[in-house]
Amino acid sequence: MNKIKSRIGGIILLILSIMLTAGTKLIFPACAAHDDGSFMNCHWAEQAVFGAGLALTAISLIVLVSGKGKAASGASLALIPIAAITAVMPDILIPLCKMPMMRCHTAMRPAVIVISCLIAAAALVNAVMILRKKEENK
Repeated sequence: MNKIKSRIGGIILLILSIMLTAGTKLIFPACAAHDDGSFMNCHWAEQAVFGAGLALTAISLIVLVSGKGKAASGASLALIPIAAITAVMPDILIPLCKMPMMRCHTAMRPAVIVISCLIAAAALVNAVMILRKKEENK
């Protein structure tokens, strides 16, 4: 039980990262392709968020496997800027469709912002908890 308790932060980070990665393709994808097969900008925003989600998932796995050491706290801290950049990818770094009622504005962007902010917050809390436990054990 204590082993699971010490890895709960990594489990939460992994779940959130998988939600972001899978969600961009399955639950809140960007707009579909045009009839001629071409894509709007929002497709590329979805692709960028998916790639960032894969990176977040990989680092979350490192946090989970590392447990409560310096590597886990460092990996947790590394998640914060990646999650922040991911949150601003749709519409700030990569423009979305011009019509505000499109799926990329109403579903993808809000979901990406919320999940990315949750990842950043959970990563910060996890890093602080790990570092605090290290201080107490000295």
